[in-house]
Amino acid sequence: MHTIYEDDLLVVTAMTETNRDDSGAILLSFTGIGHQVGVINVQHPEFFGAGRSFDNTLFVSDKTRSWGNRLDFNRLAEVVAPYAAGRDVYSIGNSMGAFLAILGSSFVPMKTVLSFAPQYSIDPAVVPWETRWTEFTGTLDRIVYSKAGDYMVDGTQYYVFSGGRGDDLKHAQLFPVRDNLFHVLFPNAGHGLSAQLKKKKMLKPIIHGCFGGKTDFRMPPKRRVLSPASAGTVAA
Repeated sequence: MHTIYEDDLLVVTAMTETNRDDSGAILLSFTGIGHQVGVINVQHPEFFGAGRSFDNTLFVSDKTRSWGNRLDFNRLAEVVAPYAAGRDVYSIGNSMGAFLAILGSSFVPMKTVLSFAPQYSIDPAVVPWETRWTEFTGTLDRIVYSKAGDYMVDGTQYYVFSGGRGDDLKHAQLFPVRDNLFHVLFPNAGHGLSAQLKKKKMLKPIIHGCFGGKTDFRMPPKRRVLSPASAGTVAA
């Protein structure tokens, strides 16, 4: 792991100092809020395994857990540019990282974005019922990036997997229906959806399937396809 950029708000680390090959693809892995150890909040790069088939993986961490609202995404694009030049760019994230992966596609051209349990918004004007992360969101002076759906672009394929319980269901229902958005709701899952899929040995095949442009991977039988409107039954 090599730190290629860091300031008070953002850190970007690379799996390898230089790309392994001269052509191919790279993965941007956006980290979530992490977890708390005593009085210290810890963020760890996520989805290491997902990057093994890429020329390189860049791990992007929003250090103040601002859902991107304190970040300079143009600066992030500049940092990523030398690694992304001439390559397809893919991204992945969970929870806050999933929101950031979607948001980042407006600033870095991406072929595919894969998001697990993303928030649609943390803006109280949009989601007044969302109180799970107020220790972070409550410190924001302003919301710059209000709705994830506003930052989906036509040239990117999006895969969103949402839990279907509690507030996660409410977020899922706010996402738009788009031809380039494959959005699956798991009614029996909560915010720990990716961990549940991993436990069922389904996470890795789903990730590889999405990055391969497929939608016929194995999934739990109880799920609903929310987008696109033309989607048929997904194979179990």
